[in-house]
Amino acid sequence: MANDDTPDSVPQAAAPPPPPPEPSAEATSSTTASSSVQIPSATDTTPAVNSLDDRVQLVSRARSFLRSPSIQQQDIFSKRRFLLDKGLNEVEIEGLLRELPPQLPIVPPRTYPPPPPSNLPNLLLGIFRIFSWLLGGSAALVLIYYRFLLPRITRTATARHSLREHHGTLLRNLTASLASLKESQAENLTLLPKPDKFREPSGFSDCRSLKDILRECEEKKLEPLDIPPLSLLRCGIQEFSVGKEEAEANPTTEDLFRLMESHVPWLLTDEGVQYEHKLWETLTTSTVFKSLPENTHPSDNVRWTFDPPTPPAPSPLLESLNNLSTALPRDTKTKTTALQHTLQSLSVLTGYISAQVYVPFRPYSASGPSNSGNTPPTPAEELKREIRALKGLVLNR
Repeated sequence: MANDDTPDSVPQAAAPPPPPPEPSAEATSSTTASSSVQIPSATDTTPAVNSLDDRVQLVSRARSFLRSPSIQQQDIFSKRRFLLDKGLNEVEIEGLLRELPPQLPIVPPRTYPPPPPSNLPNLLLGIFRIFSWLLGGSAALVLIYYRFLLPRITRTATARHSLREHHGTLLRNLTASLASLKESQAENLTLLPKPDKFREPSGFSDCRSLKDILRECEEKKLEPLDIPPLSLLRCGIQEFSVGKEEAEANPTTEDLFRLMESHVPWLLTDEGVQYEHKLWETLTTSTVFKSLPENTHPSDNVRWTFDPPTPPAPSPLLESLNNLSTALPRDTKTKTTALQHTLQSLSVLTGYISAQVYVPFRPYSASGPSNSGNTPPTPAEELKREIRALKGLVLNR
């Protein structure tokens, strides 16, 4: 130990012996006592004096050693053991220890618990395990995807693509067929008569006055809103021109609407006002109603007249159909003869016989024929009987 080696090095380092310190009273007494014990008589020789000087020098060295700061912190037992090892006796050791200043109690060193073992290896191992699980799970998912899901998705996408292409082909074919049909219809429709834009319904086309229109509405149970505007305006113009001269026969807009409101009071309601807007739009936009110039009558601004459209010329196909219908013979009524009733009776008799022929066989019982004939036939049996009669008539003819 370092404490054991320090005293050995101290005597070797000090070459000249230090001067002895002044002894105290206790040291003087102890020295006197020791000298009285140890100092020989005057009759001793010179070597004894030399050994005494060496002893004093050894004690002084031990005293300086004990007063060093590094040794003062040692316990008393270590100091005593060290001095005994260096050759001092008990009396000298006790004297040197009494010379030392009082020593404070030694404070035991603080002991701290040992630090816990490092958790870094466990942490690294956990991270490695997590990454290994993630990599393993990802690899398993990729394997499942490429092994099972990807082929199905590929087949589904291929089927959808082919289905889309098939639909596109069908649509193109349909477009081409519609175009060809449109072209053929355009060629065929040139032979048919063109529809009349201003054609009135069959019931209102025969009306000549507003009363006729109201009567037609009552017969068909129609509302005033269902009256065609073209028919109402035409009948109003025609009724206004009855019994008037040529100059006064054409009504103005105010006269025409006043006449229609007098016959149809419904036109004064809110719905009738909206219907009048429709009448005005038809009157101003339709080509069959023409407004006369303003200079025809000085007191009126605009007067209206009805100019029926000329019927379109029949197409060649319609003309050929009309000629064919006129060339066909007319329907003649069937002439009745005296033998016609006889022929009808024979037909009925033949049907009855045929029905009896196809009637199923019914065996006779011991008491005579079965009584089932007395029961009324069911509707199913009557239907079967009529079917058999009809079948017999067809077969006999």
